[in-house]
Amino acid sequence: MKLWVVGAGGLVGSVLKKFAGVVSFRSDVDIGNLRALHAFAKKLRGITHIVNCVAFSNVDQAELQREEAFCANVFGPENLAAVARALGARLLHISTDYVFKGDGSLPIVEAHPTDPVNYYGWTKQEGEKRVLKVFPEACILRTSWVFGEGGKNFVAGLLKKLQEPNEILLTKDHWGRPTYAPDLAAVILQRLDASGVFHFANAGAASKYEFGLAMRDEALALGLPILSPQITPVSGDAFAGCAPRPRYSVFDTSKIEAVLKTPIRPWRECLREHLCSVKLKEF
Repeated sequence: MKLWVVGAGGLVGSVLKKFAGVVSFRSDVDIGNLRALHAFAKKLRGITHIVNCVAFSNVDQAELQREEAFCANVFGPENLAAVARALGARLLHISTDYVFKGDGSLPIVEAHPTDPVNYYGWTKQEGEKRVLKVFPEACILRTSWVFGEGGKNFVAGLLKKLQEPNEILLTKDHWGRPTYAPDLAAVILQRLDASGVFHFANAGAASKYEFGLAMRDEALALGLPILSPQITPVSGDAFAGCAPRPRYSVFDTSKIEAVLKTPIRPWRECLREHLCSVKLKEF
């Protein structure tokens, strides 16, 4: 096996790159440019599997930078599907819970109709469709609320806020399942030869407010410097000007659990592990 990790600088790509035969970054090739991508791929030898970790994932900025978001989230996956077919390689493409409207109250299965509420979600939905149209044997792995070392993510931002002497406002009415990047990477490596659509996230649902309380408790237990006096629950509507978010995008992961070699860990266990790592490296 020879794995090509596309987008090796992100949360998941940075974990996967240690298992890769080839890694690429935006500075190496723009996957939104099919001609450039084919030219780059021609230089590679023996690629058997491709994992696409590239995404324009800033939800609010995607509303303003629509061309850039479309290029990364639609053209990019479509182009990689074409390249994978040309190379005779397998393709796994990472997608998101934001392809769903999220207005229900039950965990979402893979077959649930997609109906995104913002432009970012629409581009990810369109990217999925184009991947499967070009390469029906590809694997789409949807995930949610990814956190880990390196890069921008809500956990890193929240930890920084917790170390400042200010009140923190977190939404009480947006629900999802947090996902630890190393656990997601491990699942990706298990599903490199898979086809179809799968959901993966760590076990347990939470609101951002509940996650924030848990993170504060875990950080205090580890002796991290926490200065924020209070975390206050608010409605998602309190954050004016932001792109709308799905209110309930909790995944049903029973499909992938049936084929995984190990049980899915609870997100709080992963959060504790992550904070321990942060403490060792930064404090």
